[in-house]
Amino acid sequence: MTSPETTPAVQGKKKNLLIRRLRVVDLVFEVVDARCPVSSRSPLVRQLVKHKQQILILNKADLADPQATGRWLDYFAATGITAVAVDSRQGSGFRELWGHLAGYESELKKRLEEKGRLARELRTAVVGIPNTGKSSFLNRLVGRRTAATGDRPGITKGPQWVHLKGRISVLDTPGVLPPQIKEGDVFKLISIGAVDYIEYEPERVGEQIINFLEENYPENIAKYLGTSREGPLTLEILARHKNFILPEGMPDLHRTAGYLIKLFKNGKLGRVTFELPA
Repeated sequence: MTSPETTPAVQGKKKNLLIRRLRVVDLVFEVVDARCPVSSRSPLVRQLVKHKQQILILNKADLADPQATGRWLDYFAATGITAVAVDSRQGSGFRELWGHLAGYESELKKRLEEKGRLARELRTAVVGIPNTGKSSFLNRLVGRRTAATGDRPGITKGPQWVHLKGRISVLDTPGVLPPQIKEGDVFKLISIGAVDYIEYEPERVGEQIINFLEENYPENIAKYLGTSREGPLTLEILARHKNFILPEGMPDLHRTAGYLIKLFKNGKLGRVTFELPA
């Protein structure tokens, strides 16, 4: 499935832009959504940074199932990937992140000294798909508002070098999506706001969210949607419960799906995680 953001022409421009910027970078922060830390990783980003030192940032950890996040951190550690779970809004996880950065900074200094070269800043970059919270992460990392933030995919525009404390600088980059989105990942990426649901079938995504909650977090349905019924919840039942009715008396499934997607994206359906390590 494709969207305007994932056409070959657009992706080609973004790939070339990333290649140019990453040439001078020592360390890459790949920002993913902690609710789906695999689906929200871009194969294109992984391809471009495979020869760089990396820290995987599980952002929006405050919206994810904490037990699932713990399992993901153990999984990434076991596979040799440095990963840190953070909440960029409240700042949790950043003390651990600064500890990693201090280690990388010392390592760079030692490496340069061994080559008889002068010490310089550790150059870092922030990359990831749209709406994983890259700008919010950058703002928290820097300690002040430096980048535009919002819920619209791809809101970050243009290159920005920002100096951090010590001898570290960071380059913010636009998000990048893979040219083709796997069918099974669409509803996850729409639910976290990485893809605009208008371009797909919101009713189908709404039903998938309901089915996911029914199977994995059934207690969240009554708690956050306020529905009490016998049998499984459907989009039609939710529409009638919320009084989302069309003039002709039929349930407004499109509006209901958009309402449900918005709730999920903003963490209003409880702390949930879409996927677990094998």
